[in-house]
Amino acid sequence: MIRPQASLALFGSVLAFICLSGTSFEQASAQERTHALIVVGLGGNANYRDRFHTQAVALKEAFTTKHGMLAEHVTYLGERPESAPDFVTDKSTRANVLSHLTTIAQQAGPSDRLLLILIGHGTSDQAEARFNVTGPDLAPSDLQMALAGFPSQTLALVHTGSASGGFLEPLSGPNRIIITATRTQRERNATEFAQFFVEAITGESADLDKNERVSLLEAYQYAREEVIRFYEDENEILTEHAVLDDNGDGTGSEEAGLNEPDGSLAARFQLGGISVTEEELTQNPELVRLYEERSQIQARITELRALRDAMQEEAYMAAMEELLVELALNNREIRAKEGNGL
Repeated sequence: MIRPQASLALFGSVLAFICLSGTSFEQASAQERTHALIVVGLGGNANYRDRFHTQAVALKEAFTTKHGMLAEHVTYLGERPESAPDFVTDKSTRANVLSHLTTIAQQAGPSDRLLLILIGHGTSDQAEARFNVTGPDLAPSDLQMALAGFPSQTLALVHTGSASGGFLEPLSGPNRIIITATRTQRERNATEFAQFFVEAITGESADLDKNERVSLLEAYQYAREEVIRFYEDENEILTEHAVLDDNGDGTGSEEAGLNEPDGSLAARFQLGGISVTEEELTQNPELVRLYEERSQIQARITELRALRDAMQEEAYMAAMEELLVELALNNREIRAKEGNGL
């Protein structure tokens, strides 16, 4: 039997070790292999076209520099690719979006991740919501078929446009994170969510736990709060209510978090904070194995934290202690493999 005093002491020492090693026990694994597809729809006018393009470029640059993704794993489909050929891979048509998703599905490994971001305007009728692109609009039913090609991968869709809430229920499912700028497809006014979501990904303000990473949960929380503040500052009625769903029930939560129905999976989908790039990881299979092992340990820690209120404190501390020791040993191996450890 573990004495409470000893348990607390060891818990503290292990936690101190992890902090000194520069790795928080809440971090997720270093980029397994994250594939990002950024789709910018029709702007409607020059102001929106420029705004959407600027946001997409900022995301693409942040993914490949700040967050260490491989350039070939980040694709930007835009309204006018000829205007920025160095950044835009292809035109953002319905056919091209589905084609690129099919290609990514064929290339993705079973533990890879997909981050699909839609920036633009949406519309809806009684039947279905749509994302406005050149030619036929993109509908949830289109994405349902394309995203079926990712049966084991963690998949995140961030739809920052109007009427985006209509995409949530049809695309919700296991191992999926769905973030929409609006609660329903009836919220059809132009949205402000995109600018603050981009701020969260490209800057430091959303890194609430200061672990040099930003999770999709942190990005969502930051963007949602900033949207509310924006409307308050403008003395306008809030016309967009962002929601997040990651438990697969098709019902989004505005107040997402680790102790809420939605938020745990989004918290584990983290970007940045790694000391090696994806390219370096592909050359070191042992390091990849260690990162995947760390991701699994951290997922178990997150699950345990969610159960704390239902457990005896001593049992909780003992279980957490065991996981923290396991994580500390894993971190030591990682640091040694990276060449900056003991």
